[in-house]
Amino acid sequence: MGSSPKFEHESFAQRHRGGMLLERHGLELYPHPFLGFTLAPGHRSDVINIDDEGFRLSASPFGTVDSTSWLADGGGGIILGNSVALGLAATADRFTPASHLAELTGTRWLNLGLCASISLQELVAAAPFLHAASSVAILGGGTDLVNLLGSMTPDGLYGTISYERTFNDVNQVPVFDLAALAAGKAVPDMDERRLAPRATRPWDLAEVETRMREAARRRLRDLRTLARAAGDGTRIALCLQPLATPRTRDLTPGERERFDFDVPVFGILHSTIEKYWDAYAALLAEGCAEIGVSFLNMAADRFEGDAFADIVHPHDDGNRQAAHMIRRALDEAPVLAG
Repeated sequence: MGSSPKFEHESFAQRHRGGMLLERHGLELYPHPFLGFTLAPGHRSDVINIDDEGFRLSASPFGTVDSTSWLADGGGGIILGNSVALGLAATADRFTPASHLAELTGTRWLNLGLCASISLQELVAAAPFLHAASSVAILGGGTDLVNLLGSMTPDGLYGTISYERTFNDVNQVPVFDLAALAAGKAVPDMDERRLAPRATRPWDLAEVETRMREAARRRLRDLRTLARAAGDGTRIALCLQPLATPRTRDLTPGERERFDFDVPVFGILHSTIEKYWDAYAALLAEGCAEIGVSFLNMAADRFEGDAFADIVHPHDDGNRQAAHMIRRALDEAPVLAG
């Protein structure tokens, strides 16, 4: 089962407040001046807890890790990426990839995962922490590809962000008028200051390979910048997230009961994504070799047993398996030298 080539991911995201897992946990995305958006800073629950900067807490042998304590305690490992890195399907903070990595390595791991992030947003998230990072694991890459494959504004200088139509609507209004509206104030004559919507163009299946290559180029551009900014002795691994569908993995009965893996949540044909996924991985692997960092294709069929909550998110045991794969990739990674 697939969707039509018409890009409908935005409609899905709007119906589910950013995604079904966010909706299920009662989580919301809030604007952030540097990162685009984060989960609510300071959020607390039995499932997910967020620090004052918008990052999920993680567990370690030394206690709870957040962005302030990690720096104060001398750093360690950081994990970057989208909601897969964040561990959005984990049932508690201690079951995220970052927490599993801390248990495996005996060091603090800071969870810098951002929902629906692209590589440039991850680079910004890493900037205050890279100098103190002994290891950097980037778990994602799917967002860059899927966003660009389905984008109606694919030529943006900084990349194609998630929820582009929502941001397009928001960006038509002057920022101080948005603040006034948020405060419940009337904004006279706002329509006179409203910008025209950004020009879009029809989604074209013929562009898929070109867009796939551009997604890889942008991802590698930002990885190269990150590697240059990291300190001497840092190990870096780019880990392409899994894509679990009935054609990329023998799904277990538990997984099928939990989620309909044929639902086209990305709004474009799953078969289209699957067709170019391996070619995308190959481009990333080639680029990582040139940059001098490790690459891991965390393919869905590498996971054993009941591992996935949905098409992209491992649940608790899947996160544990992912952490073991990441550790091996980091052990094999070259040590950066200035």
